[in-house]
Amino acid sequence: MNPFVLPASCTLFILLRFLFHHDLIINLWILVFVIDAIIIGLGLLSIIQLIITIKKKRNRFAGICLGVLLTIGSISYGTDFIKDLGLKLRFYRLKSAYSEIVANVKSETGPQKGNHLGIYYRSEIDPVFRVTFPWSGIVDNWYGIIYDPSGKVLRCNESDPRFPGPGPEAPEDKELSQIRMVFGGLLYKAEHLGNHWYLCWFT
Repeated sequence: MNPFVLPASCTLFILLRFLFHHDLIINLWILVFVIDAIIIGLGLLSIIQLIITIKKKRNRFAGICLGVLLTIGSISYGTDFIKDLGLKLRFYRLKSAYSEIVANVKSETGPQKGNHLGIYYRSEIDPVFRVTFPWSGIVDNWYGIIYDPSGKVLRCNESDPRFPGPGPEAPEDKELSQIRMVFGGLLYKAEHLGNHWYLCWFT
């Protein structure tokens, strides 16, 4: 058996597991720990196999494979870099459907919510027009996409309302208070995805 098949497969499994982290949590959440256990087990076997190959055959390619596997594994399990990349790829995959929904909602009057093309959405018009596409969460802890032509949802990043700092309270900022309570949640983080689209987190 080719000694590089298992390490290459393991590296690919790790990338897919984190690039599609959201879909995995939504559809196969009960199996996440099993999948991680399998990947870690295969990873350990791959590392042992590569070390043996390096020692016996002084194979430079085996050393490269070992470095790649350890790097991908460390980044994937130690940071949110791959998961965040996966969330952005998910948005771009669904962007055309979201745009169609926003166009339909704009043509109507008043706030709306519903399901179109298998995608749940909600809109609000007070004080400005916005549409959200929730992805995942429990009760009021959730994240998803917000369409906001005003761009003001980014103001939530000025401070994290979950961890207020000590000291005297700042003067009341009504606009910021309203932004933090869009769609009935407590918005604490927003990331710009281009044009009027934002990836947002609520608590």
